[in-house]
Amino acid sequence: MSAQFSSRYNYKPSLGRKLSQKGPGQKLALGGWFWKLAGVVIVCATLVGVAGSYWFSWSIRRGLDSLTGVQAEKHALQKVSNKLRAQKGQLLDRKRIETVAAAKLSLYPTVEQSAGGGVMVRIPEP
Repeated sequence: MSAQFSSRYNYKPSLGRKLSQKGPGQKLALGGWFWKLAGVVIVCATLVGVAGSYWFSWSIRRGLDSLTGVQAEKHALQKVSNKLRAQKGQLLDRKRIETVAAAKLSLYPTVEQSAGGGVMVRIPEP
């Protein structure tokens, strides 16, 4: 009796419809070479990106180091400039200019006196 009912419950696909059965040996639609090529392109792009980022970081670091050196040189030159500006007022003092000119041209009898800046000049006796 079970043989009578067992055929009723067995599933058999209809003949008009074909079922797709993929086996382990079937190829993909695009082929294996495409995926290998895509993998190689992705790996190469990644390597180029990493190398580019290292180059950019090295370039930026080198630029910042040179900028630091130039800024240190600028500060040193500014200090020298400030010292020279401070001395400018002393060097352009009218009395000092007259004293140094008189000493260089020997206009007065000799009395040695310091005119500042390590210069010994002769000034007139009072």
